[in-house]
Amino acid sequence: MKMITRNIVCVALMFAASICFAQMYTVTDLGGLGGAFGQSYPRAGINMSGQVAGYSDVSIDPYRYHAFRTAPNSPIDPATDDLGTLGGENSYAGNINTIGQVVGFASTPDAQTHAFRTAPNKAINPITDDLGTLGGTWSQALGVNDIGQVVGASNIGQTAIYRAFRTAANSPIDSRTDDLGTLGGTYSTAWRINQFGQVVGYAAIAGDTAVHAFRTAPNSPINPATDDLGTLGGSYSEAVDVNAFGQVVGSAAIAGDITRHAFRTAPNSLINPATDDLGTLGPGFNFSEALDIDDYGQVVGWPAFLYSNGVMHNLNDFIPAASGWEISFATGINNTGQIVAQGRLNNSGESRALLLTPIYKAFVQKPINADGSRVFSAKRGVIPVKFRLMQYNEPTCPLLPATLAITKASGGTLAEVDESVYSTHADSGSTFRIDTTACQYVYSLAASALGRGTYRVDISINGIMVGHAVFALR
Repeated sequence: MKMITRNIVCVALMFAASICFAQMYTVTDLGGLGGAFGQSYPRAGINMSGQVAGYSDVSIDPYRYHAFRTAPNSPIDPATDDLGTLGGENSYAGNINTIGQVVGFASTPDAQTHAFRTAPNKAINPITDDLGTLGGTWSQALGVNDIGQVVGASNIGQTAIYRAFRTAANSPIDSRTDDLGTLGGTYSTAWRINQFGQVVGYAAIAGDTAVHAFRTAPNSPINPATDDLGTLGGSYSEAVDVNAFGQVVGSAAIAGDITRHAFRTAPNSLINPATDDLGTLGPGFNFSEALDIDDYGQVVGWPAFLYSNGVMHNLNDFIPAASGWEISFATGINNTGQIVAQGRLNNSGESRALLLTPIYKAFVQKPINADGSRVFSAKRGVIPVKFRLMQYNEPTCPLLPATLAITKASGGTLAEVDESVYSTHADSGSTFRIDTTACQYVYSLAASALGRGTYRVDISINGIMVGHAVFALR
């Protein structure tokens, strides 16, 4: 069963247990490719296996950098993780998919810059991985989905005009079919693509007076009439990622164009200034930019924030205080909750890619199946929702304070649970408790009030989701 994207509807269930610790992540310094600067940049995100892609310096004079892809949950190994180039000096990773294909752009022997897509877990092969252009001299690959469709930007012919493109699966750029067009202006760039072929990015509006975020229909070009996502009240917006349910994140100018804020749309909807502005981290932070979203609706970005459970959290509050690292921004989050970020060590100026791995993970127990395949009768009175908490991948007890939220999905879209109706059935067993014998969270969910459909129960600690249970009522 596909992951259900989060549209939080809390049912006000909370209990107090043991002391709640602030640390939620371990920090792994990913190192670099061996260059004298020792810098690395995780601009390409992280896949479900914990592989990170980005770029790192390999020499100073001349300054050169290469794309890298790590092994799962591992630092950069210069001997195996340097992806090389397309025959020139430099390369840059733009994104990585579930099977380890990396896309980006690299210099060619004639000093042009071309988009590339590697084979799964392979280095760049100049013979097979050069994606070409839209007829011009340069191209950049910025996103890839799990079937190998690539998106990015390329110039058109011998001009400075550039356009967003989307390739066919595991195919080069075809200038006859892959130009996505614009929102009425002359230029556009595509940042990401989801598993259904929906593409997001930014494009000039008519007259090139401003750029707006866009989201296409699956495997379709940009339609100015339907795909302009609008703004948060200002004149500018840019979309940088889209999840499996069509939720889009990015940044947009607020009214008056005085600053920009991160946004997250509802599934397949336009930007709604009243509901989609994620705000900032508070005093001292007057802007925010969303850079990635998972399939549960959690968002990471700049400055170092994680948006979860309706709250923007500072990631520096959740790493060890004595780690020596200050996180600058986060570039990616996968569906297991791992985050890839950029950090500085002890204010020394060293800037490196960091992998943040959740300390706590909650796993659903029977009678609900871990793969979400369990179907219950809608007439059933109570469904026991049970979670076992893991700390550093080991079962732990006593348990930390936690909260639950319930989401309903119907026909591939999201709908809020009517909390007022649901709460009237609380006397039929709607309780959230700790089973001290089994060391489990147990929630007796009053199923008869919910009706038929597919549901997800999210469990959170310190406001951060740590586990999920998916089931159906028929």
